[in-house]
Amino acid sequence: MTRTGGVVDSVRQAASGAFSRAAVPLWAVVVAIVGLLGAFVAFGGLAPATTQPLLVPVGSEVRTSLYTVTVIDAEVTDEVEEQYLEAEPGETLLIVTVRLENLSDRAVGVEGTADQVASRLLSSSAPLLELSGVTVTDTARSWRTDGSLRAVVLQPGVPADVRIAFPVADDALDEHEAHLDVYDAREQSGQVILSPSAITWRRTDLIARTPVEVDP
Repeated sequence: MTRTGGVVDSVRQAASGAFSRAAVPLWAVVVAIVGLLGAFVAFGGLAPATTQPLLVPVGSEVRTSLYTVTVIDAEVTDEVEEQYLEAEPGETLLIVTVRLENLSDRAVGVEGTADQVASRLLSSSAPLLELSGVTVTDTARSWRTDGSLRAVVLQPGVPADVRIAFPVADDALDEHEAHLDVYDAREQSGQVILSPSAITWRRTDLIARTPVEVDP
Protein backbone atom coordinates (compact mmCIF):
# COMPACT_ATOMS: atom_id res chain seq x y z
CA MET A 1 0.00 0.00 0.00
CA THR A 2 2.83 2.37 0.86
CA ARG A 3 4.55 1.78 -2.49
CA THR A 4 1.26 2.29 -4.41
CA GLY A 5 0.53 5.47 -2.53
CA GLY A 6 4.00 6.77 -3.37
CA VAL A 7 3.45 6.19 -7.06
CA VAL A 8 0.12 8.04 -6.96
CA ASP A 9 1.73 10.94 -5.11
CA SER A 10 4.47 11.11 -7.74
CA VAL A 11 1.93 11.26 -10.57
CA ARG A 12 0.00 13.98 -8.79
CA GLN A 13 3.16 16.02 -8.27
CA ALA A 14 4.13 15.65 -11.95
CA ALA A 15 0.67 16.74 -13.12
CA SER A 16 0.72 19.63 -10.70
CA GLY A 17 4.09 20.68 -12.04
CA ALA A 18 2.88 20.49 -15.63
CA PHE A 19 0.03 22.85 -14.88
CA SER A 20 1.97 25.04 -12.51
CA ARG A 21 2.28 28.78 -12.97
CA ALA A 22 5.74 28.37 -14.48
CA ALA A 23 4.38 26.09 -17.23
CA VAL A 24 1.54 28.42 -18.28
CA PRO A 25 3.53 30.22 -21.02
CA LEU A 26 4.38 26.89 -22.71
CA TRP A 27 0.73 25.82 -22.77
CA ALA A 28 -0.27 29.21 -24.15
CA VAL A 29 2.19 28.80 -27.01
CA VAL A 30 0.85 25.33 -27.80
CA VAL A 31 -2.74 26.59 -27.83
CA ALA A 32 -1.78 29.51 -30.07
CA ILE A 33 -0.01 27.21 -32.56
CA VAL A 34 -3.00 24.85 -32.70
CA GLY A 35 -5.28 27.83 -33.32
CA LEU A 36 -3.11 29.14 -36.14
CA LEU A 37 -2.97 25.71 -37.78
CA GLY A 38 -6.75 25.44 -37.61
CA ALA A 39 -7.18 28.84 -39.24
CA PHE A 40 -4.62 27.92 -41.92
CA VAL A 41 -6.56 24.79 -42.86
CA ALA A 42 -9.95 26.53 -42.65
CA PHE A 43 -8.89 29.21 -45.13
CA GLY A 44 -7.57 26.69 -47.66
CA GLY A 45 -3.97 26.48 -46.57
CA LEU A 46 -3.77 22.82 -47.60
CA ALA A 47 -5.72 23.26 -50.87
CA PRO A 48 -3.81 22.84 -54.15
CA ALA A 49 -2.32 26.08 -55.45
CA THR A 50 -4.15 27.63 -58.40
CA THR A 51 -1.84 28.05 -61.38
CA GLN A 52 -2.51 31.15 -63.45
CA PRO A 53 -2.04 30.79 -67.22
CA LEU A 54 0.87 32.64 -68.77
CA LEU A 55 -0.21 35.72 -70.74
CA VAL A 56 1.52 35.37 -74.12
CA PRO A 57 1.55 38.24 -76.65
CA VAL A 58 0.50 37.87 -80.27
CA GLY A 59 3.35 36.48 -82.37
CA SER A 60 4.94 34.48 -79.53
CA GLU A 61 4.93 30.70 -79.51
CA VAL A 62 3.24 28.62 -76.83
CA ARG A 63 4.78 25.16 -76.45
CA THR A 64 2.82 22.32 -74.88
CA SER A 65 3.64 18.64 -74.46
CA LEU A 66 2.16 17.65 -77.84
CA TYR A 67 1.94 20.77 -80.01
CA THR A 68 2.91 24.43 -80.38
CA VAL A 69 0.66 27.33 -81.31
CA THR A 70 1.37 30.95 -82.24
CA VAL A 71 -1.39 33.50 -82.73
CA ILE A 72 -0.55 35.57 -85.83
CA ASP A 73 -3.54 37.87 -86.28
CA ALA A 74 -7.34 38.10 -86.15
CA GLU A 75 -10.20 39.72 -88.02
CA VAL A 76 -13.97 39.72 -88.16
CA THR A 77 -16.12 39.02 -91.19
CA ASP A 78 -19.61 37.87 -92.07
CA GLU A 79 -18.58 35.46 -94.82
CA VAL A 80 -15.69 33.35 -96.09
CA GLU A 81 -16.65 32.62 -99.68
CA GLU A 82 -13.90 30.12 -100.51
CA GLN A 83 -14.95 27.99 -97.52
CA TYR A 84 -18.71 28.38 -98.15
CA LEU A 85 -18.95 29.73 -94.63
CA GLU A 86 -21.43 32.42 -93.63
CA ALA A 87 -22.41 33.88 -90.26
CA GLU A 88 -25.98 33.46 -89.06
CA PRO A 89 -28.15 36.58 -88.48
CA GLY A 90 -26.99 38.36 -85.32
CA GLU A 91 -23.57 36.71 -85.48
CA THR A 92 -20.16 37.44 -86.94
CA LEU A 93 -17.13 35.26 -87.60
CA LEU A 94 -14.01 35.91 -85.56
CA ILE A 95 -11.18 34.55 -87.73
CA VAL A 96 -7.97 33.77 -85.82
CA THR A 97 -4.87 32.85 -87.82
CA VAL A 98 -2.45 30.59 -85.96
CA ARG A 99 0.71 28.63 -86.70
CA LEU A 100 0.48 25.06 -85.41
CA GLU A 101 3.15 22.40 -85.10
CA ASN A 102 2.55 18.78 -84.16
CA LEU A 103 5.20 17.60 -81.67
CA SER A 104 4.02 13.99 -81.55
CA ASP A 105 5.26 11.20 -83.82
CA ARG A 106 1.95 10.65 -85.66
CA ALA A 107 -0.15 12.83 -87.95
CA VAL A 108 -3.13 14.51 -86.29
CA GLY A 109 -6.17 16.38 -87.56
CA VAL A 110 -7.10 19.82 -86.25
CA GLU A 111 -10.70 18.64 -86.45
CA GLY A 112 -11.74 15.01 -86.33
CA THR A 113 -9.42 12.00 -86.31
CA ALA A 114 -6.37 11.27 -88.45
CA ASP A 115 -4.16 8.18 -88.35
CA GLN A 116 -6.28 6.89 -85.41
CA VAL A 117 -5.37 9.99 -83.36
CA ALA A 118 -8.06 12.35 -82.05
CA SER A 119 -6.20 15.55 -81.19
CA ARG A 120 -9.28 17.47 -79.95
CA LEU A 121 -7.62 20.73 -80.85
CA LEU A 122 -11.09 21.88 -81.92
CA SER A 123 -14.59 20.42 -82.25
CA SER A 124 -14.72 18.91 -78.80
CA SER A 125 -16.53 19.50 -75.52
CA ALA A 126 -13.06 20.15 -74.07
CA PRO A 127 -10.94 21.53 -76.94
CA LEU A 128 -7.25 22.29 -76.51
CA LEU A 129 -7.70 25.66 -78.24
CA GLU A 130 -10.63 27.56 -76.81
CA LEU A 131 -11.86 31.12 -77.14
CA SER A 132 -12.50 32.89 -73.83
CA GLY A 133 -13.87 36.31 -72.91
CA VAL A 134 -16.70 36.00 -75.42
CA THR A 135 -19.25 33.26 -76.01
CA VAL A 136 -18.84 31.07 -79.08
CA THR A 137 -22.27 30.45 -80.55
CA ASP A 138 -21.49 27.46 -82.78
CA THR A 139 -18.77 24.97 -83.69
CA ALA A 140 -15.41 26.40 -84.79
CA ARG A 141 -14.19 25.68 -88.33
CA SER A 142 -10.60 25.52 -89.58
CA TRP A 143 -8.72 25.51 -92.88
CA ARG A 144 -5.22 26.19 -94.19
CA THR A 145 -4.36 29.74 -95.19
CA ASP A 146 -3.80 28.56 -98.79
CA GLY A 147 -7.58 28.16 -99.07
CA SER A 148 -7.58 24.36 -99.28
CA LEU A 149 -10.98 22.80 -98.65
CA ARG A 150 -9.51 19.59 -97.27
CA ALA A 151 -9.46 18.88 -93.53
CA VAL A 152 -6.29 20.20 -91.92
CA VAL A 153 -3.85 17.40 -91.01
CA LEU A 154 -0.68 18.27 -89.11
CA GLN A 155 2.32 16.13 -89.96
CA PRO A 156 4.92 15.62 -87.20
CA GLY A 157 7.39 18.51 -87.03
CA VAL A 158 5.87 20.44 -89.95
CA PRO A 159 4.43 23.89 -88.99
CA ALA A 160 1.19 24.90 -90.71
CA ASP A 161 -0.63 28.22 -90.86
CA VAL A 162 -4.29 27.64 -90.09
CA ARG A 163 -7.30 29.92 -89.92
CA ILE A 164 -9.95 29.19 -87.29
CA ALA A 165 -13.43 30.71 -87.52
CA PHE A 166 -15.27 31.19 -84.23
CA PRO A 167 -18.94 32.28 -84.61
CA VAL A 168 -19.77 34.92 -81.97
CA ALA A 169 -22.51 37.48 -81.38
CA ASP A 170 -22.02 40.46 -83.70
CA ASP A 171 -21.59 42.86 -80.77
CA ALA A 172 -19.52 40.54 -78.55
CA LEU A 173 -16.17 42.18 -79.33
CA ASP A 174 -17.57 45.66 -78.62
CA GLU A 175 -18.11 44.77 -74.97
CA HIS A 176 -15.42 42.17 -74.20
CA GLU A 177 -11.84 41.27 -75.05
CA ALA A 178 -11.34 37.83 -76.54
CA HIS A 179 -8.43 35.50 -75.74
CA LEU A 180 -7.26 32.22 -77.15
CA ASP A 181 -6.78 29.78 -74.27
CA VAL A 182 -4.15 27.08 -74.81
CA TYR A 183 -4.37 23.81 -72.87
CA ASP A 184 -1.71 21.18 -72.37
CA ALA A 185 -2.61 17.57 -73.20
CA ARG A 186 -1.57 13.98 -72.64
CA GLU A 187 -1.98 10.98 -74.88
CA GLN A 188 -4.45 8.31 -73.81
CA SER A 189 -4.56 5.05 -75.75
CA GLY A 190 -6.65 1.89 -75.74
CA GLN A 191 -10.08 3.17 -76.75
CA VAL A 192 -11.49 -0.32 -77.35
CA ILE A 193 -14.76 0.86 -78.92
CA LEU A 194 -12.83 2.32 -81.87
CA SER A 195 -9.57 0.40 -81.81
CA PRO A 196 -7.19 -0.78 -79.11
CA SER A 197 -4.47 1.28 -80.84
CA ALA A 198 -6.49 4.52 -81.01
CA ILE A 199 -5.01 7.56 -79.29
CA THR A 200 -6.84 10.56 -77.84
CA TRP A 201 -5.26 13.82 -76.72
CA ARG A 202 -6.83 14.58 -73.36
CA ARG A 203 -6.95 18.17 -72.15
CA THR A 204 -5.12 18.86 -68.89
CA ASP A 205 -3.96 22.28 -67.61
CA LEU A 206 -4.62 25.73 -69.01
CA ILE A 207 -1.06 26.93 -69.56
CA ALA A 208 -1.29 30.08 -71.69
CA ARG A 209 -3.64 32.78 -72.87
CA THR A 210 -3.10 35.07 -75.87
CA PRO A 211 -5.20 38.20 -76.51
CA VAL A 212 -7.05 38.10 -79.82
CA GLU A 213 -6.46 41.57 -81.26
CA VAL A 214 -8.74 42.26 -84.19
CA ASP A 215 -7.23 44.20 -87.08
CA PRO A 216 -9.07 47.49 -87.67
